[in-house]
Amino acid sequence: MKSVLDFRSAIWSVAFRPFFLFNSFHAVFAVLVWILILFSIIPSPFLTGGIQIHSYEMVFGFGRGAIIGFLFTAGQNWTKRVLAKEGYLALLFGLWFFGRFGFLSNQYLSYFALTADLYCDLLVLFYLAPPLFAKGQEHNRVVVVTYFLLFLLHILTAFSFLNILPEVWSLHFIHLSLFVILQFVILIGGRIMPFFTSAAIPGSNPKRFLKLESLIRYGGFIFLAIETCAFWFPQIIPFAGLFCLAFGMLNYSRWLFWEPWKSKKVPILWILHSGYFWLCSGFLVYGLSHLGFFPTSSAFHVFTVGGIGVFVYGMITRVSLGHTGRPIRASRLIILGYILINLAVVARVFFPLMNKYREAYLFSGIFWITAFLIFAVKYSKILISPRAFTSS
Repeated sequence: MKSVLDFRSAIWSVAFRPFFLFNSFHAVFAVLVWILILFSIIPSPFLTGGIQIHSYEMVFGFGRGAIIGFLFTAGQNWTKRVLAKEGYLALLFGLWFFGRFGFLSNQYLSYFALTADLYCDLLVLFYLAPPLFAKGQEHNRVVVVTYFLLFLLHILTAFSFLNILPEVWSLHFIHLSLFVILQFVILIGGRIMPFFTSAAIPGSNPKRFLKLESLIRYGGFIFLAIETCAFWFPQIIPFAGLFCLAFGMLNYSRWLFWEPWKSKKVPILWILHSGYFWLCSGFLVYGLSHLGFFPTSSAFHVFTVGGIGVFVYGMITRVSLGHTGRPIRASRLIILGYILINLAVVARVFFPLMNKYREAYLFSGIFWITAFLIFAVKYSKILISPRAFTSS
């Protein structure tokens, strides 16, 4: 009985515990179902197109789940107060969890799930906005503004799926939502990467330039605005491509100032640097795709599997250890996970360039699923158990 009570008190004590744990299960299940549908092993159980649902789940399921878990955990450090725990956290998680059953062939379940998914966003804003708009939190208000943009795009995506707006717009809104998730990675990376690098590597000197940080922060919102307009005004696509190339180079320079090469002997830091490298590369190849020099699908997967998937994998492995009082050190099995998640990027992005599409889907899916299965096996007990010790 005591172990059950310990589990219940631990899992609902901090947001990263339920969200990181079940997000790893979601990462496995969602991609497995997608692969089975692609290879015609099972019929699609969804009301709408498979590509839309796959994209929706990777953005609003996987990406958003990791962001929520991180924001509520980091937010406690920023504000020095608990933002959501126990019943409040369980409600927030429950809405996200039920949202994963959206668009199934059972319309009643589908509409209930979609409603829950949207209410999840409202609850996130309800919990986050007051403390992050309080006096002294001016530098954190951008977090709430960015999440509000994600919520608006979520509504527009839902309206497109429900034919309130043209259904052909749904993928555009999902892609814009993806760019908002990338903006979160940019914001979070700028805050944690210099600190993690200097803390983990003696003698390192990662640099952070305020002007460069401002250019990148506001450049992300400008990029989002340009991409919004490019869908309806295709004549600006070449300009969008050039802007994307320039923005990618700005992010490359930021990444290099963090001295990523010094992390090669610290895998739990190296994985975060590799995730940010994929993000920078994503802007480069996406810009090239606008100019007709790179396949758009491969460019999107540099963003999703690499810039989001690899960075999230590194973040959840590190945060889960540090915030449960355990040594911040990757095990050999987790290092294998780091390798596999990066191989998933390589397979999904570069195999199609050699006309190996089926191989790209299959091998990237296997690498991705195996990586997150490793995380689930290694971290499940950590995430449901009480803190190992109280010293930080």
